[in-house]
Amino acid sequence: MAKDTVYVIGHKSPDTDTVCSAIAYAEYLKKKQKIGTVAAVCGDLNPETKFVLDYFKIKKPAKLNSAAGKTLVLVDHNERSQMPDGADSAKIIEVVDHHKICFEYPEPIIFRAEPLGSTATLTAKIMIAGKFKIAKPMAGILLAAILSDTVVFRSPTCTAEDVKIAKLLAKTAGVKDIKKFGVEIKKQKASLKKMTAAQIISSDYKTFEAQGPLQGSEARPKGGRKFGVGQIEVVDLSEARARQNEIKSEMECIRAKEGLEFIALMATDIINCGSEIFTAGDSSYIQRAFGKIPANGNLYIKGMMSRKKDLLPPLVKTLEK
Repeated sequence: MAKDTVYVIGHKSPDTDTVCSAIAYAEYLKKKQKIGTVAAVCGDLNPETKFVLDYFKIKKPAKLNSAAGKTLVLVDHNERSQMPDGADSAKIIEVVDHHKICFEYPEPIIFRAEPLGSTATLTAKIMIAGKFKIAKPMAGILLAAILSDTVVFRSPTCTAEDVKIAKLLAKTAGVKDIKKFGVEIKKQKASLKKMTAAQIISSDYKTFEAQGPLQGSEARPKGGRKFGVGQIEVVDLSEARARQNEIKSEMECIRAKEGLEFIALMATDIINCGSEIFTAGDSSYIQRAFGKIPANGNLYIKGMMSRKKDLLPPLVKTLEK
């Protein structure tokens, strides 16, 4: 790659929203702003994302093993622990995200963040505002990303803006039945049969730290409580429950290796709308956050669909007390 190449990249353990947003935004910056961009990922694609890219005949993004010395545009994340390896010595020129802001940088940069259900919604909004003609395949992957991150509009993070943009993209992409298409997407990684315990945990896994306000790693006070939260979507919780010993054993290995206080894994039932929380390490935080005693380290919460909105806020509040 040329020395002045700009890598548009999402978070570790890439999901459909982070990958598709990176691809679409790299295309926008290249064609609209004449920037030499490359869409990149810093992890393996999950079955759902592979399905989406194959469906719309989009080339898989480049894999960036280290961001050291590179120029980056970050999409779908802004927290230091979720950035690509080597990001500490990279130049960041822009952020496009829909998560809470936990970001510090020594220079002024473009920072776009809105409380939407998907970064793909914000990406599409930027493209539309820039009077950029979104091609059918790009509209398709952005639509798929919105449907994935909002769990086909069922997640509490979903907004009216997500639905509005999804409908516009569906027209361009030629998708007539949005919800049917969304369910087809979600089914791609809803079975755990072919996945190892490590793959189940890492399919959508992020690490966090809390002590006082939750902040980016550069500003974190010493002694902050570090923890991990993963999420896997299923159509039947019995699969996850049948493998809980294997899953929790692997969670404990990861917890010990990363020096975390605990790990929580949300097994989210996308049909019946609820999540079973598996824990490794100190499960008392989960108990205090939700006022329920986990049975054998597990806790089922009806209506819990979103890590960002349903699980993290009460958990972080408990950790910060």
